[in-house]
Amino acid sequence: MVATRRLVRLRTDIAGRLDLPAPPRVVALSGGADSAALAALSGPARLIHVHHGRPHSDRMQQAAEAIAKVMEVPLEVEEAEIEPWSEGAARVRRYELLLGALREGETLLTGHTLDDQAETVLANILRGTGSEGLQGIPRFRNRVARPLLNVTRSETREFATLSGLPWDDDPSNDDLDPFRNRIRHRLVPMLEAEYNPAIRSALVGLAAGLRAEDRDRQLGELTSDGWRIANSRLWAAGFEAAADVLRSALRPLHGGYGLDRSETRQVWEVVIGQRGATELRGGLRVERVGPWLVCRSLPLPRTR
Repeated sequence: MVATRRLVRLRTDIAGRLDLPAPPRVVALSGGADSAALAALSGPARLIHVHHGRPHSDRMQQAAEAIAKVMEVPLEVEEAEIEPWSEGAARVRRYELLLGALREGETLLTGHTLDDQAETVLANILRGTGSEGLQGIPRFRNRVARPLLNVTRSETREFATLSGLPWDDDPSNDDLDPFRNRIRHRLVPMLEAEYNPAIRSALVGLAAGLRAEDRDRQLGELTSDGWRIANSRLWAAGFEAAADVLRSALRPLHGGYGLDRSETRQVWEVVIGQRGATELRGGLRVERVGPWLVCRSLPLPRTR
C-alpha cells in the first residue's frame, strides 16, 4: 500500500514536468530504467529497440522485450552493424535506424534525464565549447523529443521499479574508458562531495539560463494585428521556458498583465497540438497558422 501511494505521487510529480509532444509517438526503448519509465509515462506509443551487436546487447534486448511484454505493446527491433566500434559511431547509427523507422507524423522520444543534461554540459565545458554547447541537450530537434530532461535518473529508476517494469542496467555504463562514463562515475561525484552538492542543478540551470538568453533574442515578431513566433521554437524550449516567452511577449497585448497559469497552459496546448486554438481574457485569440503560433486581437463586439 505504501509503495502504491508512493507510485501515484511519483507519477503525478513526474507528469507535471514532462514535455510530451503531440502523438503519434515512438519510444526508443533501450531496456534501461530511463526509457522504461518514459514508455510507461508517454501514453500510447510504438516501442523500438536497437541491438548494437555487442556482448551485452542480447541482455539489453531481453530487458526491452520483458518491459514491452509487461506493457502489452509489441517491440520492434533494429539491428545495428558498427565496424569499427566506437561510442560516437554507435550513437550516429542508432539515430539513423530510429529516425529511419519513423512513420509520417511520428516523433521519436528518448529517455535523456536531468542527469544526462548536467553531464552533457560538463562534458562540453571540458572539451571546450561556445554558448550552444553550454545549452546542453535540446528538448526537441529533428523529430526527436526528450521529455524527461526535468526528471532525475533516480526518479526514473524508482518509478520504473515501483511500476513493476523489469528494466536492467546496461553493463557498458560501468566501463570507465568512455569519456562520458568517467564524468558520470568519477567527476560528478567528486564535484558534489568536494565543491558543490548541487552541481547537477547548477549545470542544468546554466544551460537553461543560456537557452533563455538565446530565446529572449528571438521573441517572435509583431504583426499588424498581434504577434507571432515559430511554433517549433516554443515546443523545443519546453513548457516552463516557453511560458516565460509567452508571458513576456503577450503582456503588451494583454492589457499590461501577464498570462496566468491556466491561460499559459491553454496556449501550451495549442503549441503541442492538443487544441487548435484558444481565446484569452482581453480579447485575444491564439492559434497555429502553418509553422507559426499567432496571437491576434479579436474584433470588438458591435454596440447598438
